[in-house]
Amino acid sequence: MNDKLIIPPRPDLLIDIQQLLSHANPETSELIRLIRRDVALYTVLLSTVNSPLFRRQFLIESVEHAVATLGIQRVSNLVQAVAMRTSMDPDGRWQRFWEAATEVATLCHQLAHNTQCMPADSAYTLGMMHDIGVAVMRGSFENYDVVSGDANSCNAAFIRRVERNSFATDRFEIAGRLAKEWYMPDDVSEALLLQAHAQAALMGNATVSDEVLSANSLLILAKDISAEYQSYWNFESREALNKLVHKAIDYLAIGNHEYLDMKDDLVERLAMAEMES
Repeated sequence: MNDKLIIPPRPDLLIDIQQLLSHANPETSELIRLIRRDVALYTVLLSTVNSPLFRRQFLIESVEHAVATLGIQRVSNLVQAVAMRTSMDPDGRWQRFWEAATEVATLCHQLAHNTQCMPADSAYTLGMMHDIGVAVMRGSFENYDVVSGDANSCNAAFIRRVERNSFATDRFEIAGRLAKEWYMPDDVSEALLLQAHAQAALMGNATVSDEVLSANSLLILAKDISAEYQSYWNFESREALNKLVHKAIDYLAIGNHEYLDMKDDLVERLAMAEMES
């Protein structure tokens, strides 16, 4: 891997939380104390659990309330994903990047609930980290945005080829490595690493495990819904579902009409929440 690459170390808070979760009966009070230690994390966590696709019928107003409502394991999984954001971008310079990642993460979480194709909390982490390699490469290579700019709207195989030719690594390899070094679930790190391979497999040009295919099919649909939501506000008409989305729908055995109904519902929920905010 390129020796200029800077992989951020696992945050101390993340280490403490993972050690807490390794106990047979982790103490709720200790988790709350750890979260309260980081003001930025505390704020982002409450914002996340009150996001339009995540929240219940009432506002969650504190970490204690979040733990009581969602449970210690779910809150811990969310905290691990959010800790990545506060650790890698403490000054909040990439606000739009994190907003997009959080949107895809909440959509992955909801789709996992709907399809039962993977654990919803792992799906949230997958969505939050799916483009984390971009953030790492921006911090490592001054010319990254210039070199990779043309690749951002293309398929994963093309992105991978462009980035490896220029930097001897790519965003998917970095995302998988970061997830592994930060002790995220193995199914998440493998799905992140093999994003390009999974897309090729859906098109019949490669072979990956069923777990990787399921996770990446879910991610493809979440990104499709997120793109539809952006078009909603730009008053643009998007083309019909592309081939890759169709393949993901078929793989997850959802059905086109069911997916379109699900998609319309999620886009409307996002739009209504934005108008209320």
